[in-house]
Amino acid sequence: MRLSSVILAIGLLLALAAYLLRDLPPPDQIRFAAGGRDGGYWNIAEQYQEILARDGITVEIVETAGSVENLGLLATDDVDVGLLQGGIPAEGLPINALGTVLVEPILVFVNKNSSVPANPSLWDGLRIARGGAGSGTRVAVDELLTRLGVADRNELSDLGGEAAGTALLAGALDVAIFVAPVGAEYLKPLYASETVDLLRLSHTDAISLRLPFSRVATIPSGAISLGPVIPRAAMPTVTLLARLVAVEDLHPAIVDRLVLAAREIHGENGIFAQQGQFPTTEAVDMPIDAGALKLLIEGQSAFHDWLPYWIAAQIRRVLLILLPLIFLVIPAFQVLPVLYRWTMHRRVWRHYAEIRKIELDLTEELDAEALRGLEKRLARIDRQLATMRLPPPFRSGAYDARLHIELVRRRISEFLGTDAV
Repeated sequence: MRLSSVILAIGLLLALAAYLLRDLPPPDQIRFAAGGRDGGYWNIAEQYQEILARDGITVEIVETAGSVENLGLLATDDVDVGLLQGGIPAEGLPINALGTVLVEPILVFVNKNSSVPANPSLWDGLRIARGGAGSGTRVAVDELLTRLGVADRNELSDLGGEAAGTALLAGALDVAIFVAPVGAEYLKPLYASETVDLLRLSHTDAISLRLPFSRVATIPSGAISLGPVIPRAAMPTVTLLARLVAVEDLHPAIVDRLVLAAREIHGENGIFAQQGQFPTTEAVDMPIDAGALKLLIEGQSAFHDWLPYWIAAQIRRVLLILLPLIFLVIPAFQVLPVLYRWTMHRRVWRHYAEIRKIELDLTEELDAEALRGLEKRLARIDRQLATMRLPPPFRSGAYDARLHIELVRRRISEFLGTDAV
């Protein structure tokens, strides 16, 4: 193998490594589908924005109507990540879950003057805010009222969020239903109102059985507020589990940052969660990103402590590419000096075959013309050796070869009876 071929092969290997590793650096900006600016999802998205900014990642928060619109934007690749309410189907779409991050209760606020029954199957002739178009609240409320058989017995309004709360406070509604974090900003005027009450639903276990993906959890007395005490007594409520989801080709380093941010944001003690309970793989009900799954199950690796986050997040990918190259390139560099010396020596040695052939020809009886032909061949070889460019450590071989040529030429001169040229 020629030296140039080896160098070319090493160059190709390094070029291949550079090509395979070209996507290691993550993008410096992502788009996050939240809900309305007055909603709990927006506040959560702002926390992600703040945390990812520590690593120089800009999070552009996209205002949406809610989970349904979030899902649509993710499906069309118009955003990179978003929050998705439990029960919103995402089968067959190019998105993955990064984990379940949040318990969202179904909160029912009522006008105290409306005498709304605690059993929702008895609701009749009520003005009910079911959530705006594109919101997850609307999907959940429509499903619940339909399964309870009361959807057609009441007047349903397409208001949600702050608009629904304002209408309820103004007496334009009897009931406003929200699927939201209990600390959502637009709920605070409702908690503080003397004309609106947080309804304690009866038969919550039976209601949950009728609403897919839901479960019953208890809001402790005073969990929302201790002054005044809200709720006044421990209150079972139907809840859904919200998921952090992303497009399936989201950069692994961004997935890593989002999952770690989710731990910081959602991992504290809360009304519905113990320390470290979220994020989790529980109730994900859709494909989960492989990197997120590994991080959720195994936690951070030691590489996170001393490598840049975008390398630590992909260390296995890096090693998968670099280790074979290391095993190939290091031995290659060890062989290169030997191969180089062999190549330099070979440039001289390849002439010895012809010199040796000329010596063998001299053992035969040749006429003067044949001898002069051999002499010309030796002169040509001598000129090639004399003009050969060799590094100083390898010139001695050329000198030795020329001395050998001189000895053969003297023998030819003896046969011709002349002095050596």
